[in-house]
Amino acid sequence: MAKTSGQEFLNILCGSSTVEGLTDRNPEDSRYRATMLGWLNLVLKDIQNRQQGWHWRWLEKTATASTVAGQHSYDLPDDIDTNKMFALYDRTKDNTYTFVPYDRFVRLFPDPSNEKGTPRWWTFWANTIRLYPVPASAFTFYLDYIKNITLLTDDASSTTDVPEKFDEVIIDGALVYAYRFDPSLGDWKSQQQLYEAGIQKMINDNRMMINELAESESHRLKRGRNLIDGRNSLYFPMPNL
Repeated sequence: MAKTSGQEFLNILCGSSTVEGLTDRNPEDSRYRATMLGWLNLVLKDIQNRQQGWHWRWLEKTATASTVAGQHSYDLPDDIDTNKMFALYDRTKDNTYTFVPYDRFVRLFPDPSNEKGTPRWWTFWANTIRLYPVPASAFTFYLDYIKNITLLTDDASSTTDVPEKFDEVIIDGALVYAYRFDPSLGDWKSQQQLYEAGIQKMINDNRMMINELAESESHRLKRGRNLIDGRNSLYFPMPNL
């Protein structure tokens, strides 16, 4: 199933030359259409910001970067969501680096240039990943992280990361703003309840995806219970519902 584009979302809400919009506006009103686009993106940002101690599985991403001999700092991906990083590793040497909080990293390795070799530890500071020991040669490392949600534009090729089965949630969220802007269209408080119910369905769906990966309780009992409950898993932390 093709994802709904930003242009299609706007046509549903504002109308076009061929369809009537949900807000019953003049489809030629470009200012209102631009305003609606802003509301759509506010909804997407709200969906992203719901991640508190857990994450949307569909925002998971892996990036690669090549090291430079003698260089210990590397830029984070441009689309990373603040500090939501999960693992740093080298597939060629089958080596996963150990994360060290920055304050401890600095105390342990005040001058990273003192040792070169195969990195074993990493930290991050000022939007950079820092490795120790400093790489002695060039190789590729992998970073698993959570990306920022992709915002929409008024274009047929513009899509976002939210699965298409939740298009209605995005539309319900945009209508909350539309109803607050023009109360004659509907009750924004009731619309807010519809939107929140949709968000809850998204969270439940996100949790069900993870529960399918549950381990038996015989292997690290507590971790297994957390996975089955869908709460605060070491690998896939989830909200307490």
